[in-house]
Amino acid sequence: MWEKVVEEDGRPQLKDPVLVVALSTSNPQYRALYSQAREVGKYLLKKMDFANLATLYASGLPPATVISEEGTARLVSARFYHHSGERDIILLAGDTSPTDEQYEFCEAVLSFAKELGVSELISIGTRWTEPAVQHDFKANVLGFATDKKGVDELEGYGVTVIKDEPAPFFASLIVALAEAHGMRGYKLSVNHGEPSPYPSSVAELLRVLSKMVKAQVDTTDLEAEAKELAANVEAQQEVDLPPRARSGVYG
Repeated sequence: MWEKVVEEDGRPQLKDPVLVVALSTSNPQYRALYSQAREVGKYLLKKMDFANLATLYASGLPPATVISEEGTARLVSARFYHHSGERDIILLAGDTSPTDEQYEFCEAVLSFAKELGVSELISIGTRWTEPAVQHDFKANVLGFATDKKGVDELEGYGVTVIKDEPAPFFASLIVALAEAHGMRGYKLSVNHGEPSPYPSSVAELLRVLSKMVKAQVDTTDLEAEAKELAANVEAQQEVDLPPRARSGVYG
């Protein structure tokens, strides 16, 4: 895999850094259902003070160029951001998760994280194996970890542990590969079913994530948006369409 990491000037001194992976698919077929990680990353960047740390370009990402409103071009990329707090947070967010060479892309991310001294990785993503249609959706954080201690910690945070099922694609793959780099890996997941931009799902994910990374994240905006979304959905379900007038030969 071709890859290139472009770092900003100088590396900060990091304190017990944790890597939060928040990349979602850009595949149009799945984006509407499986972009919760992207929304988590966007919200963290909006609500917390992050600085650019490095940009990762790789052939595993879609072969595309992003054109800005001004007509300037850049490659599709993922970016590492840094937040300094009680525990330093490295956030990986960006345009998309890899579409090809996913093992190699994971290795590129993990190698850079290891250079930064990261010992724990928390990957955000959607569960892929739940039923496709959920009429009674309720946000609930699920997850798994690379070892029993990690599983116990997730249970302590109120996470429902996923057991005995496959966990495909980049967001899960990087968790399993983290152990080989001396890191404990965690996956925080939700079922799909809530309409985009998934405010209640993002709020629940952040509720758990904030405890794990020792940082407060204000989710007031998300909670208000979730209430508004729920009210709109309920109103649509209660609309009674008038009977269609019968007309014509086949009316």
